Amino acid sequence: LDERKEPLAQPHLFTKEALQEYLRKCPSSYLNLCSAQRFIKQRIQYEKVKGGEHVDVQIERNYKFHSREDGLSLTLLSIAAHNHKTRVTLETFSAYLASAHLDIEFLYVDRIVDEGGAVDVMSILVRDPPDATNEAWEVIRQDLQRVKWVDDAALQAFNSSSTASFDLQQAEILCALCNMLHGKMNVESTKISLEQMLNAVYAEEYSLVAADLTILFEGRFHPKHTMPLQKQEALVKDLRERIGLIVHKRIRMLFDMMLDVVSTSRKTNLFVPNRRGLTISVDPVQLQTSKHTAGVPYGVFFTHGRRCNLFHVRFREHSRGGMRVATPNGPEEYTLRSQNHYNEAYGLAATQQAKNKDIAEGGSKAVLLVKLPQVDKQVKTSKEEKKTGEELEIMQKEKESYIFRSVRMMSDCLLDLICPAEDLQQHIVAYGNRQEYIYLGPDEQILPVHINWITQQAKDRKLPYATAFMSSKPATGINHKEYGVTSEGVCIFLDVALRNIGLTPEEEPFTLKMTGGTSGDVAGNAIKILNRLYGENARIVGLVDHRACVEDPNGLDHGELLRLVNNDLNLGDFDTKKLSSIGAFHTRDTHEGRTMCDSMHNRIEANAFLPAGGLPNTIRKDNWEKFMKADGEPSAPLIVEAANIFIEQEARVKLTENGVLIVKDSSANKCGVICSSMEIMANLLLTEPEFVQFKEGYVKDVLDHLRNLARREADLMFTEYKKTAGDDMDWSKSLPGIAERISQVMNSTSDVIVHQLPETIDQTEILELAKSALLPSLRTKSGDKLKVVAKGYINNLVAKWLSSQLVYHEGLDYVQRSIPKNKLAEASLQYVEETKRIDKMIEKLRGHGIEEEKEIIELLSIGGPRVAVFKSDVFKHALDAK
Repeated sequence: LDERKEPLAQPHLFTKEALQEYLRKCPSSYLNLCSAQRFIKQRIQYEKVKGGEHVDVQIERNYKFHSREDGLSLTLLSIAAHNHKTRVTLETFSAYLASAHLDIEFLYVDRIVDEGGAVDVMSILVRDPPDATNEAWEVIRQDLQRVKWVDDAALQAFNSSSTASFDLQQAEILCALCNMLHGKMNVESTKISLEQMLNAVYAEEYSLVAADLTILFEGRFHPKHTMPLQKQEALVKDLRERIGLIVHKRIRMLFDMMLDVVSTSRKTNLFVPNRRGLTISVDPVQLQTSKHTAGVPYGVFFTHGRRCNLFHVRFREHSRGGMRVATPNGPEEYTLRSQNHYNEAYGLAATQQAKNKDIAEGGSKAVLLVKLPQVDKQVKTSKEEKKTGEELEIMQKEKESYIFRSVRMMSDCLLDLICPAEDLQQHIVAYGNRQEYIYLGPDEQILPVHINWITQQAKDRKLPYATAFMSSKPATGINHKEYGVTSEGVCIFLDVALRNIGLTPEEEPFTLKMTGGTSGDVAGNAIKILNRLYGENARIVGLVDHRACVEDPNGLDHGELLRLVNNDLNLGDFDTKKLSSIGAFHTRDTHEGRTMCDSMHNRIEANAFLPAGGLPNTIRKDNWEKFMKADGEPSAPLIVEAANIFIEQEARVKLTENGVLIVKDSSANKCGVICSSMEIMANLLLTEPEFVQFKEGYVKDVLDHLRNLARREADLMFTEYKKTAGDDMDWSKSLPGIAERISQVMNSTSDVIVHQLPETIDQTEILELAKSALLPSLRTKSGDKLKVVAKGYINNLVAKWLSSQLVYHEGLDYVQRSIPKNKLAEASLQYVEETKRIDKMIEKLRGHGIEEEKEIIELLSIGGPRVAVFKSDVFKHALDAK
């Protein structure tokens, strides 16, 4: 080091103390063979990648190798990669270099181990092709830095000699488009596998069309050399004509859909340096089919990466919903989940939109589909599936590693498109010029460690609302599982429903069957709450999860269930000694056990069924009859849908027609997302230390608020239902139909109000109303900080609050029939004022000994605001005209 003539870059890495610490990590074999020049370079590279996931690649052209004097032009690649499997990394790099026609002269790899894992430092000497330019080498450098994130299918296509017309980026684009459109290509009678789609787009027969598609995509979004609109239109027209000449119908359909997506997409992170995956803001119209009956979403993000894909669907500009991880266990299950990936995300987001009627945000959902290693393996027999405990532990750790890597990749890719930092935006071309907002929350398989990483990454990347990007944060959030927020609402809906079928749960026993086990959020907390509210009267006669099923007509032992819940144990750990003589225990280790587990929700008879976990659309139009007994009666007359889309809509209709009373998912489990919204509002208004200090009292307020909102909707739902009970009902008069109407009326009302508000009152008045929409404790704590929140978010908050005041108090008919649509904002504002005035009148009446005081106060409370609004100036012109 002392002999170097030029100054050292980053000299702080080469102080005596820093060097001694670094040298202790290096293997002696590395130090013995390493030149000073190589050591310095790789020391700096080590510092760049340690603790992270990026790969650093440095290129040194015209490298003089001491043992070669034959005049060959050589290039040295110095690579550092953190926490990789060395063999996989070498195989990937070697395959790429071979495809790039670069012959390897030698390759050295050494591993430097530290407390954060290990860094592989590699030196690869390759022959320099005679026509190689600096620009070509820069492409190679960027490819090598990204190759670890590229899916196997794209790598194989690039590595194949038959696809020499594609570079790695183009192969990746085509792979992403095929994964995105796999579901739409399998609608109705069209059936095509993902492998067939990939084979088609990479085939030499269609290579020119496929290559031009990628050129159009790159051209539309290149930040420095954006293709002019006129040239884009000409290329689209040309491609459309050439695609029309493809003889094979399915292949023609595929390329047509790809062209639709490419020519209408809004933005992408394709040219963002060090991107982990490929994210596209898709025009939602391009993914619509006849199955998508909830309307066209506001926005759709699709992200594609190595062994994983993500759809994020949202129905409003500001939308909230969870991120869930799907990890199919075999090739058939993976194919099914891949075909239904967008449908699942769309359905969950639509359900979320319906349930978000009480909060500022619309509905959204992110579904991350991860392809675990076992998906690539052949399906084994049940005998072969048996593994030792050590093998199962290794598989579980590998699964967790794949999930966490995929969560990091997908979250970071979403941040690429929503962070407003100038140094990021200079790499992005946007069509439509609108700011994108995403708010996430935890769903299936999202753990606290994931939540913490996502939140910190949002902060590191300077997202303005970083603390609001992800809800349910362990320290500065309200953890759903810890506080049982979703289950609190579910149990209120169950309570109201039981009373409406003639049961008094605190006074008499009732029976329940549930899916979702003791280690699950919703089911586990429901068990605790049912025990708290009703004790032994709540008899759980059947319970199933991913490991086992327990059944007992006499009711499962509460003490044993609570032991499992409190220790986060699944049903596989159930103590069978706690079963009665007629109880049963089944595990999924055998074919018979799996059959019993998968049929529990149909077989067991109970007063109510609580689906609180399980696969989407478990009860479908082709199997709903299994829920019915031989005599035609349902195995449970009441279903409270604690899990999202457990029942397919067609099956929900059939069950309703056959006498099952269903509390729909968009109502039953709405309290989870309401809690997230309450948490995020506090995050937006308070610093993290302020929130932590404030949290304990605020959580109590939030839980009371959740129970209140659940009861208000449940009471409204059954009040509306009783109006037509016994009639020949159409769907809108059924219980789930009424739930849909409540959501539709509240959301449509708030949509109208939010557009009318700025024309009715000024923003200062809107901010004052927004304070009323906050919980009292937060209103006091936050002071005047609401003005820092996005204007659109504030207006939505006020509109939703005004809508809820009208609908919950006055019912659906009042809003739909009594208020002219063009007067909704004025009427709702007047309603709030009249409610305050009536409350003051009631206070004046109290305690004065007026005859029939109680009845007068009741009449004023029920009808006073409505009558006062009708007599106000809001309806004056309408009355005069009449």
